[in-house]
Amino acid sequence: MKKQNKEGFTLVEVMAVLSISVFMLLISIHPIQNKYNEIAEGIFWKKFDESWMRLVTIVPKNGQKGNVYFYNDKAIFVISNQEKKYLYYPQGLHLYKYQNIQISASGRVKADTVVFNSEVTKLKYIITFQLAWGDYRIKKEKN
Repeated sequence: MKKQNKEGFTLVEVMAVLSISVFMLLISIHPIQNKYNEIAEGIFWKKFDESWMRLVTIVPKNGQKGNVYFYNDKAIFVISNQEKKYLYYPQGLHLYKYQNIQISASGRVKADTVVFNSEVTKLKYIITFQLAWGDYRIKKEKN
């Protein structure tokens, strides 16, 4: 009678290791996705600030008018209907209602408020545009 070679793993052992590995991978994907969305939201707010500051600087300098249109999926920064910059909201950030913020040729902005809800950070962002020289504040509240 021949002796069987007992080297290697059985199919059951390989399947057990693979299923444990897949389970651990699936558990780690959700926190990684949340962290990615949180970073994307931070990048959005930084780009929003840069776009806003550019708009309120260029408009009075050139004596033009500017607008920021807040739509469901994006904000559009417009200088005298010529130059447009699109800024798309990251996944999980939702606008409360459509808004239009106008910047006059002198650089003045009328007081207004724009509200966003974030599913990622569980915060409500309340952007208050100050009357006068294009200043705004972001207040964060828990949802």
